[in-house]
Amino acid sequence: MDNNVFFKGKAIIDEQFNILSVDDELKDFLGDNLVNTKIARLIHPSDINQLETAVKNVQSESGFVTALRMVDNTGRYRWFVYIIDEAEPADNVCNSRICSISIFDIRVFFKHTDTKADNTYMEYFSLMEYLMFSYDVSTDRLRIFMMESHQQVDFYRGTLADWRRTMLANGNVYGVTRNIFDSFCDDFANGTEIFEREFKMKIFENSQGMEWCLVKGKTIIDFNGKKHVIATMSKISPVNDEEHVYLNSDALDVGTDILNKRAITEYTKRLIESKPGCPVTIAIIDIDNFKTINDEFGHMFGDEVICNVADVIKESVEGKGVAGRIGGDEMFIVVEGLKSNDEIRNVLRTIRNNVSFMYNNQPDKPHVTCSIGSSTYPCDGQTYEELFNIADKMLYLAKEKGRDRYIIYLPDLHEDYVKGKGMPNSEAYMFYKYKKIGVVNDIVNAYRKNGKDCIMESADKIKRAFALDSIFIYHHTGEAWERKIIIGNKDIAEDNDYLNDKAYIADFTEDGIEVIDNINFFERRAKNTVKAFINMGINQAVQIIVNVSDENDVIVSFNRNRQMSKWSEMDIVYLAILGNIFGNGIYND
Repeated sequence: MDNNVFFKGKAIIDEQFNILSVDDELKDFLGDNLVNTKIARLIHPSDINQLETAVKNVQSESGFVTALRMVDNTGRYRWFVYIIDEAEPADNVCNSRICSISIFDIRVFFKHTDTKADNTYMEYFSLMEYLMFSYDVSTDRLRIFMMESHQQVDFYRGTLADWRRTMLANGNVYGVTRNIFDSFCDDFANGTEIFEREFKMKIFENSQGMEWCLVKGKTIIDFNGKKHVIATMSKISPVNDEEHVYLNSDALDVGTDILNKRAITEYTKRLIESKPGCPVTIAIIDIDNFKTINDEFGHMFGDEVICNVADVIKESVEGKGVAGRIGGDEMFIVVEGLKSNDEIRNVLRTIRNNVSFMYNNQPDKPHVTCSIGSSTYPCDGQTYEELFNIADKMLYLAKEKGRDRYIIYLPDLHEDYVKGKGMPNSEAYMFYKYKKIGVVNDIVNAYRKNGKDCIMESADKIKRAFALDSIFIYHHTGEAWERKIIIGNKDIAEDNDYLNDKAYIADFTEDGIEVIDNINFFERRAKNTVKAFINMGINQAVQIIVNVSDENDVIVSFNRNRQMSKWSEMDIVYLAILGNIFGNGIYND
């Protein structure tokens, strides 16, 4: 495979992380104004320490491989692989040590891989809680590490030969799987392009016993032509001992390597029975217009589409659930522990979006989409059959509504439809889709009737409607801003200094509104703001200044800890209304 497909460019930096030069590829990708700026400006704030560690480590280890979130050419953060090497300074450029950084685009790499192991490379960077391996084929240097709080924790640094010899000599590999372990080590030594192995071993020297491990690896070639092997090792943690048998027997569907209908059905039933009362979500996924794809592009391409969709689905639930194939173009997932519709939505949205993106920018291929229906035990049904029937009806409804969408069962909205009483009421759909205005109206009316007594009671409803994690209320009495009220996690760090920066307050609109879609946009003009929000764990906020009296101002801050899509115009208007109610209601006696 041509590495130029996913190579995005090369930069030279000094010890202070100043960008000294970039090649034409990186200029094309990120613009030509990068020189003399700091590379940290491009990196996600949570990953800057990791970059610093990587640059330090390159002194003792050539071709250091790491993964960082970086702003792409659309302004969004996503994972890139950085391969860092020592570099020779050019004459009269600088006297300090400099490094070269080769940057590879994981998403593009994933799209252009032709094998069933497409997701191997993606998992290395998206499932950062796994044990990771980095190996330099030319020097036999092996590094085993784990990510913890965005820091790399090393468990082994040395040669592959020494690690292999020690593991076998100490009896850390289960007898009947020693040959598989040997093959795994050979994959590293030989630079096997793609590999996947399962064996039983003692993961850490002090572990109580052995665990079944799944290793997925891939060999890449950096910009300098050096071979590096990267891999993830995950512990297989079955619901009970039978799960491993299911995943390693003839229960696998031929061609897709996910469970067949019998196996996924039995597994789901066992899971529900083994964890009474615990949430178990199922979803049925159907490829839209698959017959047309077969007719126009041939059955061989149709089989490729099924395999690729299966890989997308398997990757989307990796570590969270299990995927199976229950029909020609119908897939099935079961995921435990999703406690809210937002969590379910995240999984289903990932599947839908990644399927839609499979053949992006390939005009000779069709635009493949899927429809999904979902239900959850125990709130929607008590048995597998009940849940499957509901999910199947939601899938049908998604098809009726135009395909390329997912529908999560909501009893107040879909119960009559499931019972065969026709399509869901359109007014109910409109209310659910625009339920935020109902929340706002209820609070406005309650405030008019009961005054400030209703305000704190309404906070949880506001948090749910607008996907908030916390609400802060700051008070200014002429000297400085102080945070007086926290609705949400009471242990959040207090950092009010950024509000006392006149330049920050001046950034509010004439209506007294400050909209923060991404805190990193403040990196240049308000670094204290970025630092404060990182300390408080906040990524997005809408803040409202309320002038209660001449010497009595209040700021109400509606906060999200996770990065979501931009605040909509209507959300900003609604929160401005609610902010004024909070400010006036609490502090205007």
